[in-house]
Amino acid sequence: LSLLYFYLGVSGQVSQCAPAASSLRLRFVAQLSVNGCALFVHDTGASDGPHLAVEPLMCVTRSLKSLSPKVDLITQQMYVSIPVLMTDDGMLAEAQRQLQHLSPKSVTFAAVSEVNASTDANSTVRSIAFIWSPHESVGDLRIETDMDRSAYELSSELQLSSVESLQRIRLSAKLFLNGTYQTYQYRVSTQNHSFFDPSEYRLRYCPLPSCRQLRFIRSISLENCSVRVHQRLDIKGHFLIEPLLCHNISSLSSESIRYDFSRGKYYLKLNLLVQDEASLQTVRTKLADFSPLSVEFMRLWTAERSVSSSLSARFEVGPLMVSANWRSAQLRLYCSSLNQCGAARFSALSEPVDLWRHLKWRTSSLVANQCLLMSHKHLSSWRMKTIGSSPSCSTYNSCRNIPSLLRSKIVSFETFRSLPDGRWFVTIQQRVSGSVSFQRTWAEYETGFGHDTDFWIGLSAISLLSTGGATLRVEMRLWNGSELHAEYAGFQVGDASSRYRMTYREMLPERSTVSWDAMEHNNRSRFSTMDADNDRRSESCSDGYGKGGWWFNNCMHFNPNGIFSTRETSDDAYMSWFSRRRWLALRQVRLLLQI
Repeated sequence: LSLLYFYLGVSGQVSQCAPAASSLRLRFVAQLSVNGCALFVHDTGASDGPHLAVEPLMCVTRSLKSLSPKVDLITQQMYVSIPVLMTDDGMLAEAQRQLQHLSPKSVTFAAVSEVNASTDANSTVRSIAFIWSPHESVGDLRIETDMDRSAYELSSELQLSSVESLQRIRLSAKLFLNGTYQTYQYRVSTQNHSFFDPSEYRLRYCPLPSCRQLRFIRSISLENCSVRVHQRLDIKGHFLIEPLLCHNISSLSSESIRYDFSRGKYYLKLNLLVQDEASLQTVRTKLADFSPLSVEFMRLWTAERSVSSSLSARFEVGPLMVSANWRSAQLRLYCSSLNQCGAARFSALSEPVDLWRHLKWRTSSLVANQCLLMSHKHLSSWRMKTIGSSPSCSTYNSCRNIPSLLRSKIVSFETFRSLPDGRWFVTIQQRVSGSVSFQRTWAEYETGFGHDTDFWIGLSAISLLSTGGATLRVEMRLWNGSELHAEYAGFQVGDASSRYRMTYREMLPERSTVSWDAMEHNNRSRFSTMDADNDRRSESCSDGYGKGGWWFNNCMHFNPNGIFSTRETSDDAYMSWFSRRRWLALRQVRLLLQI
């Protein structure tokens, strides 16, 4: 009776991955990257094997840049057609080469009986279909839009953000393996841009045991992050490195903020390094005292994240998406607005810990396709940049108005700059391309105007930023390539009732490369424009010197808002600086306030 109870207990714990009794056991053995597409490989468990079965590719290999809408004459609906590669003999041959270490008797694509398509609940796609018949190498993914959008709009969205749009689509394929049908779920991937959520694929594989023949050796600090190294006890001289999951801060360029058309949200794309050759070589060097025979990376298997309530209250954190070759990963931070994404990007660039302290990971790593190593909880590395580089306020007054100006979009994070001495400035005026006219009215100079390269942030904003006195920095570039700068202490601009009167305490010679103060003539002056003459001259200084706005006295020795010149000129109606003996024509000019 005891033996019977024991047998019933064991039989009730059979893994859900086990196939029917009449079929052989299917075992996952590898995930490969071939020509930019991901391949998932199983061992069918045949006694004369190994015989390996490869899942369908589900990979888009053609560019979506030339997509054009089509018409279904039966339903009279417009749709977009996307070819999806199912099988490919060349990729299968390359997969067989990569699997040579398993000495397979055969490597074939699994037989597929049917494929169905669906979309996520919050997708903007109205209907979708997958047209394909067995033994065809390419299927046709057809997408129809909802009533509020045209197929032409969908074509444009797919061309601009094909990866984001396709990831909202799910395919369900029924595979015939070992005499039984098994259904697998897929997301459509794009060649050379294939990123997938490991957790979605791991659910269908049989559990792997925990690794017992490993011993933790040490943590090694690299230039950009740190790694944990283990020694294999069953193979002498063999060492393994846990996946890095280090944030690649250098990738946070302006292209990192993107728009997901399928979700209608902006997001910040955060690139993570999983493994690379440079880190591998560094670890080999630092393990010299162990005389290693081989050093390899483990493969990332799963990455469970925990997000702090502070971060989740302001941003939606997407799943970790791993590249098909397992060398990199992506994490998306969805924002409520473009400005919010800009704030997150600025924070991650200036002080990475402000972002990454809110995200923790618990990873499991695959060792030789045999067992898994569970890691401890750790932060995704924010050590990509030295702590202490974030903007620091020189005084309370210099920073207290910045949050409200950021929220109102008067000041953007792109206007912040740091100098080599560690000081931070916000740019209040910039002219580098001449694409924006500075011949503006009083109202425009009060509220601000311009775009990324040429702009004036507005007198009201300058007044708030300079409350209590701030350091003004003037940067100039001459036509011969020389760069000059001057700094002023106690710079302050009054409010509208004073006509935005400007005052400063002194020029700082030790922080300036000019010998004469061209701003002195304008100190304690009110602001004037071509339609608001507040200067001390009978005629309008603005009208006489380029029609730009400035703190004119009678009239000026510095004209940063004059006419933008395309060649060197001695005419002081153009951007210019007086150097006691002559006027210096300016090719570029920039005004900054220290925060």
